[in-house]
Amino acid sequence: MGMYVPGGKMSTAGLLGLTRRHFLKTSAAVIGASLAAPAVHAQSGVTLRFLNNETSAASQAALRKACDEYKAKFGVTVIVDSSPISGSMEKAMAAINGGQPYDIMTSSFIATVLEFVHAGVLVPLTDMVKKYEWGRGAAWDYKGENWYYPFDYNLVMNYYRKDLYAKNGLKVPETLDQFMENCRALTVRNGSNVEVGGCVIPLASDSATNWAAFGNMFAEGVELFDNNWNVVLDQSTNAEGAKRFLDAYAELYKTMPPGMNTVSFAQLMSLFATGKSAHTLYSGRLVEALEATNPALADQYGIFASPGSSGKKALSYAFDGFCVFKTKQSEAALKFLQWFVDEHYVDWLLSAWMNNHPARMDIYEDKRWKSHPMIQKHWDTMMTMKSFIDNDDIVIRAIDTSGPSIDIRPCTVFNANVMPEMLQQKVLGKASSTDCVKAAAQRIRSLM
Repeated sequence: MGMYVPGGKMSTAGLLGLTRRHFLKTSAAVIGASLAAPAVHAQSGVTLRFLNNETSAASQAALRKACDEYKAKFGVTVIVDSSPISGSMEKAMAAINGGQPYDIMTSSFIATVLEFVHAGVLVPLTDMVKKYEWGRGAAWDYKGENWYYPFDYNLVMNYYRKDLYAKNGLKVPETLDQFMENCRALTVRNGSNVEVGGCVIPLASDSATNWAAFGNMFAEGVELFDNNWNVVLDQSTNAEGAKRFLDAYAELYKTMPPGMNTVSFAQLMSLFATGKSAHTLYSGRLVEALEATNPALADQYGIFASPGSSGKKALSYAFDGFCVFKTKQSEAALKFLQWFVDEHYVDWLLSAWMNNHPARMDIYEDKRWKSHPMIQKHWDTMMTMKSFIDNDDIVIRAIDTSGPSIDIRPCTVFNANVMPEMLQQKVLGKASSTDCVKAAAQRIRSLM
């Protein structure tokens, strides 16, 4: 995992960039060869390959059930290969470069989808997507087409311990300063060592940090690009907001438990679930983890959006959705996906009942979805999550959705881990916030 080390070797992001550049050069030729084969019109006897990054037992079971039913009805075999999100992009790339691309894939970051679009390996799903109403920012389009079929938001919410707040007389923070005060108040130390962290905000050069760490920065109103795609991170109010965020992060870092340099998705959940941190950042998946591992705590959590210094609120986010690749079986893959979203979409959402926070707005009125016992139990949380996407006053933004439109440029910033390494320069390299912002902006310019 890449980490800021002055004078160090190439980061994981750098090596990965080389792999992706090779992928972009070779994938079109490989897919072209696949499409040269005769198109599949008959369903029976077809075998589709599905790369799934939803690896919970319930999600895999829901997918297997649907695939078994589809085979029984239509004679089409769907082979599911499940891989954690951290490795699914590379697995998909390897399959394409090996001449055996997957037919369908679940994808979680715009950066991933756009790389596939630029490589010319995806089939647009516009007609399928346009049938429904979607929440804010969910069903984005690029060059006039929808390239994935969404099934959830992954809003990054601040989780806090209601019981600890009550015990210490704390209120849900409205500003960044109040959040820092709460984190300091809930930090438990043994000498100079932090035994229970005030908060957990990731730092490593990976997708978890890109996804989760910058809600407070967006609440400061920070923009990476202007409307003409000029880099403006180090200019005017953006620079001031970014410096306030970095100064705050440095103070929050002092309240965090040890090992932050390598904290990724799983640890963001486990540190909170095991009582090692009073706050953490995560999507609805954390509620499922609490119910599974610490049911008592599942009655003692609350959520809030990331506050800025002026009281503005923001959430960083990603999404999950289905993509279909250009292969000799694209037609069959599209038929399967349409059937799946018609017949098994709700079952799929309920396989991860809180993490699969619906992006399709009709789901909130679906009786079967609403009657799920865990959704009923955590209804207030679900409705708070929905209020975040309904309220235009709350900023919803991500590193890879920065700028005036969906574009490969912010995705390049995401993949190069520019922003995580800005955090590392601040707290590990001990650089000034001014220098960190300037260095990050200059690196973005060099990438462009």
